[in-house]
Amino acid sequence: MSAMEKGTANIRRMGRGDVNAVLAIDRKISGGRGLITYEDMVAAAPGGALDLSFVAEIDGQVAGFILARITYVGVPFIEIAVIQALVVDPDYQRRGIATRLVHALLDYCHTEEVRVNTIRVALDERNIRLRRFFERLGFRRSELIGYTRTFES
Repeated sequence: MSAMEKGTANIRRMGRGDVNAVLAIDRKISGGRGLITYEDMVAAAPGGALDLSFVAEIDGQVAGFILARITYVGVPFIEIAVIQALVVDPDYQRRGIATRLVHALLDYCHTEEVRVNTIRVALDERNIRLRRFFERLGFRRSELIGYTRTFES
């Protein structure tokens, strides 16, 4: 058994102390570019009242994370959880960590403390693998249509 195969993942709520580990995994999977910034992480306020993020830790190392947040949408406003990112370090993939992270979020959303009944994730519809992953976990295509407007910088 290699060092990467040892240990089982401990899933826990993300805290401010996890920011650097999350950013390191993001840089690793994005080829050094980094898709998530330090500013994004500070704005997400890990461990804060609206934060629903979790990390998977193996042998003291963060091996993956799910960034999720409570937000309010629609009229009348409804409270939902939005999954912003789900990332597993390539060295730890294919071990069920992503599934366990999503289940931790789903379970937490049903606690007395949170009670959020709707969880959404926006996916690139061309990413069949990711769509199938979320479908296996019970997510279904929404009736909402997303529109985006961008501004040139």
